[in-house]
Amino acid sequence: MGGGRIGCFNPIRYLSRRIEIVLVSIIDPSSVQFVHEMDQYCLDVKVHQIRQSPYIALGRGLMGEIPGTAAKYYDPAFGRLIQSAIRQWNIDLVELQHLNTAAYRRWVSSVPTLLREHNIEYKVWERQARHANNIVERAYVSMVAPRIRAYEARVASQFDRCITVSEADSNHLRDVAPTAKIEMIPSGVDTEYFVADGGTPQEPCSMVLTGAFDWKPKQRNLKVFLTKFYPMIKAKLPNATLKIVGKGVPDELGALADRLQGVTITGSVPDVRPYLRSAALALNYMENGGGIALKVLEAMAMRKAVLSNSLGCEGIRVRHGENVFLADTVESFADAAVLLLQNVGVREKIAQGGYRLVQECYAWERLASQFEECYASVLSEQRRPLYRNLYPSQHS
Repeated sequence: MGGGRIGCFNPIRYLSRRIEIVLVSIIDPSSVQFVHEMDQYCLDVKVHQIRQSPYIALGRGLMGEIPGTAAKYYDPAFGRLIQSAIRQWNIDLVELQHLNTAAYRRWVSSVPTLLREHNIEYKVWERQARHANNIVERAYVSMVAPRIRAYEARVASQFDRCITVSEADSNHLRDVAPTAKIEMIPSGVDTEYFVADGGTPQEPCSMVLTGAFDWKPKQRNLKVFLTKFYPMIKAKLPNATLKIVGKGVPDELGALADRLQGVTITGSVPDVRPYLRSAALALNYMENGGGIALKVLEAMAMRKAVLSNSLGCEGIRVRHGENVFLADTVESFADAAVLLLQNVGVREKIAQGGYRLVQECYAWERLASQFEECYASVLSEQRRPLYRNLYPSQHS
């Protein structure tokens, strides 16, 4: 499961223990099989598939009212589905996920509405414009990035709250939307699922890189890691190995990995935890992207030492040498990897510090309370109670 989906699922799971939730979601065909799993957390689940040509979506993102990839997710039929659910269940508060759904604010009418920004989209596009893989992609991203910035600045002020996942993201949004009501609640990790297991032996000198690699910025990050970082680590420590765990690795990067000794690509796996447990060191590297790296928090929750560059931990309250090891140049990253792989004591210190940080600041049980407080604050401004049993209006 990718970071975006994890960031949506865990709040639903934990908040459903406190409040009643109706889920209205856009899905793709590969997700249909999982819809009924949400029934255990939600009073009702309504889904909608958007069918449009990717080329039409690209054109709409370049020239239309809704810019970038957000154009791909806009369909008036889904807006009407949201509207219908609000009426049916007498909804008190609506939370839209990602800037991609901000356009549906117009379908919510007078119900208090929040926008949860899992990253600040204009920053992702600006970074991608600097690191695009080819001239066509760079030209498209460079043309769309300013439109994303203007759009995000305009819509942010339309919501009763914009929830960001980090102080860095709050500052980025405040830079372009100074009148927006911004509240920071970090994304977290399911500490009931990601549990440390000291009984699994670690493979010597083994590294693991997890994630969903079907996102362009992730592919760029992986390409740089495989072409620059890993060869230097391997030159310094010949018995080092790397597992890349997650879906979406494109064929050209798979072919590149096949040429590198000691690199294994697993593809999509049903459970990432065994790969984290057996690895000596968890890695993260980012030069573009945004939000919070949930994969870092997952590794920390399982008491794994994490090596990352600074951007890869942006938004997480880490301290170098205490709960993470940070290195920003190719040389320093390779040296750090060798140090950590060869020194169990240093790894264990970092791992314990990361575990404590997650338990104190990023466990979803704690974060759900922050969401609940935010909802109560918004509803109090509208003189509405937080707790009220929902019921279909036609049965009232």
